Amino acid sequence: MRMPLPAPVDYVAENSRSYLQYTEFNKSPVHRVRLACIISMLEKSVAPAGGKVLEVGCGTGNIAIPIASLGYEMTACDIHAPSIGEASGKNPFPNLKFLCGSLGAVNPAEYKAIVLTEVLEHVPACRDMLAAISGSMRSDAALIVTVPNGWGVTELMCRPSYALKKIPGGSILVKLVKAMLKTEDLTTGNLCTPHVNFFTLGRLARLFDACGMEVGSFSRCFCLWPLWETFLSKRGCPAAWPERDFQYSQRLPPGACAFWAFALRKK
Repeated sequence: MRMPLPAPVDYVAENSRSYLQYTEFNKSPVHRVRLACIISMLEKSVAPAGGKVLEVGCGTGNIAIPIASLGYEMTACDIHAPSIGEASGKNPFPNLKFLCGSLGAVNPAEYKAIVLTEVLEHVPACRDMLAAISGSMRSDAALIVTVPNGWGVTELMCRPSYALKKIPGGSILVKLVKAMLKTEDLTTGNLCTPHVNFFTLGRLARLFDACGMEVGSFSRCFCLWPLWETFLSKRGCPAAWPERDFQYSQRLPPGACAFWAFALRKK
């Protein structure tokens, strides 16, 4: 399967969208843009009125809560109970419910859109997971997936930390190093989930094809800025730096960018 040409994406500044008041991602250029990509793809796939959306692997709710703020009927699940507890505690919306459990705890066929963001790289049996979603989702539903470039600079620099997380006490050591570097992880409360899959666009194309999915649209974002956020996110820097990096990424080949977002549909 060949990928379509990447769609252009706008940079999203801090506090520039109403939904950003409901997420810690507001202070992160990388995660703000990722959230904006997801919402843009969601808006093109399903209208908020009556739109049922499922997020699998929701972490602490930084994606699900802002989506719910736009009026979607939202369900979000994760296998990490402390993350679900934190997400539930900060959820102000009756149209959003959090569930502690795996994909088996929900029925993808009930939803018009499914969000799987920064999840596949953590799952050893990622093909089985994607095939299960594809096999059970509605024929007119959308699957929105985001994945980091597994062979980009940031992922290559993070490989030692992923290896450490696989050994006893390794996660604690990674946490101490992050504290020393003044970095902050906004994506999850579960520190014991290293990346185990390192994707290229070619591998993703084959994976989607094998699971009966095709790419309706995709976007690519950032070059080197995720490296700063990963290792130095609490250190100050000129506000123009992340935007400049983002604008440069929109002129690069997709394979050179830091992460990708896909809107998928069943064949």
